[in-house]
Amino acid sequence: MFSELAKSRRFLIAALVLPLAAVIFVALRQSHPVNITGNSSQGGPSDVLTKMQEALAKDRALLSNYEHDQTKLRAEVIRRRKLHQDGQISQDQIKEAERDYITAVNRVYEMRHAVVETDIAITEAVLGEKVLRMPELPVNGYSETADLKRFNGASKWSLKDAPQVERYFAQTFGRDLPVTAMGQSDTHNRLGFDHHDSMDVALHPDSAEGKAFIDHLRKAGIPFIAFRKAVPGASTGPHIHVGRPSGRLVRH
Repeated sequence: MFSELAKSRRFLIAALVLPLAAVIFVALRQSHPVNITGNSSQGGPSDVLTKMQEALAKDRALLSNYEHDQTKLRAEVIRRRKLHQDGQISQDQIKEAERDYITAVNRVYEMRHAVVETDIAITEAVLGEKVLRMPELPVNGYSETADLKRFNGASKWSLKDAPQVERYFAQTFGRDLPVTAMGQSDTHNRLGFDHHDSMDVALHPDSAEGKAFIDHLRKAGIPFIAFRKAVPGASTGPHIHVGRPSGRLVRH
């Protein structure tokens, strides 16, 4: 059973120790609300940001525990397979350990995704305010600072165009584009940013893949903001935001 389960694509991806940026292959649930109601009890944007940073720290600690459990369960699978070879335990006991290990692998995979998605959203919320205060770029205008790169492409980008850039990346680099957020997520709602027609990609703008991806977006006229730096309390914040800048959600 263990060898059969290992053939599944999801299992192989999760079982390997990948860099966080390469693990994120699952697009998030989309929703498209632009107006948020009943938000007075949450406090101001800074209060929400502080709470999310605190929650992120707790999730990181939880992820560390999950990874520790996964390591222990993997060792247990190996131990039981050895005992089975020696005739000391049954095949069912191996299958039980394998099921526990696969559950742990999936739990780690999901928590890693949640941590990276939140980390990137926090970075975008903080540095995004800086972007909104910058002078508007002309059509096809490009600017670059120590913190970010931005391009106001003439293309009428929408999420319907996302498969095209995903296909380019997969054909060029032989792996899926590491998308962390496709459209509006609960995290963006909590932070108060309109992300309904944008996607975030966990690539560092100055990496080889990041540079190639940015070059492709510019040639296609697709607008983007490439965040080079993480903010205090974030570790995986650098990413590429594909689409127009995320403005504040309208609240009633």
